[in-house]
Amino acid sequence: MDKELKKYEIGFVARDEKGGDDINKSLVGHKCEIVESGSLERIKLAYPIKKEIIGYFGYYHFLAEPLAIEKIKSELNLHSNILRFIIITPPAEKQPIFAIKTDIRRKTVVFKDVELKAEIKKPSAPSPVLTNEALEKKLEEILK
Repeated sequence: MDKELKKYEIGFVARDEKGGDDINKSLVGHKCEIVESGSLERIKLAYPIKKEIIGYFGYYHFLAEPLAIEKIKSELNLHSNILRFIIITPPAEKQPIFAIKTDIRRKTVVFKDVELKAEIKKPSAPSPVLTNEALEKKLEEILK
């Protein structure tokens, strides 16, 4: 029976550049399939972690069996080179339901790959202004 692989993301802060290798070895050792990895970036920590003020941040996207995650966590907790890490399941990627694009110059709207021509009406001429005499005449007609 094949076990179902789920997508996970691990973000970590390491003491030095070797921290990325430690994470990579741990993931490969637990038969995880690495999908994407971010380059390590040297960052200044907001507060000291294990007496360190500088760390190296990186991340991996990987596929793994859900049972392997706890083993990975317990293994990484033993590495003194890894200052902090978090493993999450990334949110599902939502596909846009509608794609709307407008082109003002062509006066068109593209809606789900269907082009609709927009009708732009010019404003109509303003209605003539009624004088007081014409208004009184209308009121007399209505009241009769």
